[in-house]
Amino acid sequence: MSTPLRAARRRPPARQLLLDAAARVFARDGLTGATTREISREAGVNEVTLFRHFGTKEHLIEAVVGSAFGPEKRPAEGRGDGGALGLRADLESFAARYEALLVENLPLVRTMIGEIHRHAVCQQQALKGIFWPMREALVKRITLACRTGEARVALNPAVVADLFAGAILASVLRRSTFRRLREYADCDYTKAWVDVFLSGIES
Repeated sequence: MSTPLRAARRRPPARQLLLDAAARVFARDGLTGATTREISREAGVNEVTLFRHFGTKEHLIEAVVGSAFGPEKRPAEGRGDGGALGLRADLESFAARYEALLVENLPLVRTMIGEIHRHAVCQQQALKGIFWPMREALVKRITLACRTGEARVALNPAVVADLFAGAILASVLRRSTFRRLREYADCDYTKAWVDVFLSGIES
């Protein structure tokens, strides 16, 4: 039988409770509609605790994005990103990890994309935190492909990376919106996109 002390020890720290609660409330109520009072209530902590940890709602938004898309969650460089497995395998790996990350955080991603035009620099930086680190890993791999002859030298790696990642994002959003109209499996889309993409960039 657990004691109150042991139960208290198992309770996550207030900061993590607030991050988890904020992610749910932002996804449910939107960035504008979410209030620090509601987030604190959802987390089961005092609103003063929220301000002590994060200072402002804007800083909380940034922290939520960092928690959901931080270094340990990103499709960062791994075994395939250095080129050892070949460009096709690396692109398939990136696509699978990027898609999984987007699907896991889809309500938050949808909210932030839908409301970015209503917010200033802070929210733009938050969205940048979602996509930019993943983009950097892909740009690096495309740059290597151009250098090693796997892809055409004249390509702009940044443009190519945006094209590739953008198609994955669009696919996740489309499939989640039109579930009943799906005519193929997720893996079929990824394989077909990698095939089409490679046919356009290979040297």
